[in-house]
Amino acid sequence: MYMLKLLKLFLACIPVFILCGCWSKIEINDRAFARVMLLDRTNEGIEMTLGFPLPNRLSSTSKAGGGGSSSKPFTFVTKTGRDVGEAFQKIQADLSRRVTFGQLRHIVMGKEFAQSGIKPVVDFAAREFAIHINAYLFISEDKAKSITSIPVTFEEFPTDILTQFAKERQTIMVTVKDMLMSAFNRGDLVIPMLVFGRKGVESEENKENWMGTDGAGVIRNGKMIGKLTDVETQGALWVLKQLNYSLYDVNSPTDNKPVNFLIRNARTHLKAQVHGDDISIQIECKAMAGILGTESAIDVTEPTELRKLELLLNEKIKDRIRRAVAVSKKLKSDVFQFADYIKWRYPGRWKDLRPEWGERYADQVRVDPRVNISVKWFGTSQRPQWNRILPDAEEDK
Repeated sequence: MYMLKLLKLFLACIPVFILCGCWSKIEINDRAFARVMLLDRTNEGIEMTLGFPLPNRLSSTSKAGGGGSSSKPFTFVTKTGRDVGEAFQKIQADLSRRVTFGQLRHIVMGKEFAQSGIKPVVDFAAREFAIHINAYLFISEDKAKSITSIPVTFEEFPTDILTQFAKERQTIMVTVKDMLMSAFNRGDLVIPMLVFGRKGVESEENKENWMGTDGAGVIRNGKMIGKLTDVETQGALWVLKQLNYSLYDVNSPTDNKPVNFLIRNARTHLKAQVHGDDISIQIECKAMAGILGTESAIDVTEPTELRKLELLLNEKIKDRIRRAVAVSKKLKSDVFQFADYIKWRYPGRWKDLRPEWGERYADQVRVDPRVNISVKWFGTSQRPQWNRILPDAEEDK
């Protein structure tokens, strides 16, 4: 019995011996945590900008003080080098703290950089083990450095806006992990795009530099060769299984007036089929929808009328999916990774298809979207409010 108790005590002490007192010999106070990496192509090489939060300006005491309240709690450091690694080393040489990428959440590339090729950042991310594989990727329509001048209205740090874009899934979510995985295939990828210069909050000084999403860039063999529009990006969200919620409107079959829907609980299932030279991808999409508003007098409580609206909504979503796929086929870029579904189900056949997959995808692959939307919510009113106010005689005029 005594030996058994001694054994239990020994086993209980084992975890204590494997615990370490510190995860690194470098103190936190000696580190500078990069939150965002901005990459642009210039005549001198690659321009890297790193964004850092400033802890001494984040505290409530400094905000309460006189001079600290007007200071921004973040800063950006920019250097140019022949490649990404050299630009980073120049930034490190000018800082008194050790740069760490443990909190890096976003990598934004300028359009010119993406068009010349994203392979430099792929190589840097593969070698720099501290870069989080879940960091989000974006392409800026202009210089990536433009993000440094946007107004910070709702968030504390400029790139927190990008985090919210990703969380709300209003645009495509692409991470460093996706980029590295695509590099081992054909380098085909789709990356969300940012646009600057749209009107924002009128009270902000830099309202002309307001930032928003604007479609997605199509990457083939590591280079940006085209773009998806906002509408086509909505279709891409369905295919990539990333749709959270979305707004759609269709014209009523009774009086051709708009009916607005909110799509929720979207689910997508992809299935590849190969029969001889016939290659097809079935995309099955299901979701529930609710009516947000309507100008139509259609009675949505009538099952036949409701079914007509559902069919119109199904066709509209199918059209967006077809348009997104058509752009990728035209550019011969398998951005939706359909090849993976064929490889998983037909590994033997994939060996024959792989060498000329870009051409086969553009010419042979048939994509069949199937959409089934069920309208479940009508709100508290089944008819538009103005039908209750205006007399029927006025409606007929």
